[in-house]
Amino acid sequence: MIGKEVPRIAKLRKEKQLDYYMLFANRRLAGNADQNITKHIAKECNLPEASIYLCGVEQLELYLTQFPDVPALAELDPVDSPLIVSPDELAIVVEAIASHEADLSAVLDTPPGERTSYEEKNALNNMTAEYAKELRRRYLKDTAQIRAFLAAPENLEILKFYEVTAEEFQMKIISKRKSFQNFDAVMEYLLDLLFQRDPILRQRQHKRLTRAVLFYMYWNCDIGEVANAEA
Repeated sequence: MIGKEVPRIAKLRKEKQLDYYMLFANRRLAGNADQNITKHIAKECNLPEASIYLCGVEQLELYLTQFPDVPALAELDPVDSPLIVSPDELAIVVEAIASHEADLSAVLDTPPGERTSYEEKNALNNMTAEYAKELRRRYLKDTAQIRAFLAAPENLEILKFYEVTAEEFQMKIISKRKSFQNFDAVMEYLLDLLFQRDPILRQRQHKRLTRAVLFYMYWNCDIGEVANAEA
């Protein structure tokens, strides 16, 4: 979207109607994206870089936290807003696991033991049998390796990122999930959102691993309803 603004910026600059320009992105400006985009706009429009300011989704979220009256002025009701989560911590987890892909790709002869009854959890969360069966077939073999990776002492910081992510997902699911939705839709909505908002997660080599980690959260009872606290 920002790229489409370049011709208009150049036109306003030529007409001397513009000294400073602020652009709002509908995605996060990961890494050095803001610097690269700013340099491109400055070069194409013959503008000093200091006159251009890019505001990503993360900055907008910060502003809305700092100025809570703004959503009310815009008649935005957070209760009616969709289930939106941050992909940042999950991207760190996925990248870290991906760097150990050789260990993770090994197929187990014996599937990991269930922490709780998978069938009971699926019933509690209204996950369809077909979707649950497909998840289990594709990603169950990865759960033990993910658990071992997160449990390794040298990966303590990655475990902390995982825990932050799982907690955010669970609280958002509880607060935003509609009572009639099955959990198939919740999982696919989360994945679509994560792939849209984070360039690391939507990379071809990371997509399957992202799905595997999300399944691990569900399998490990970090997200979704469980029968009791002990489970």
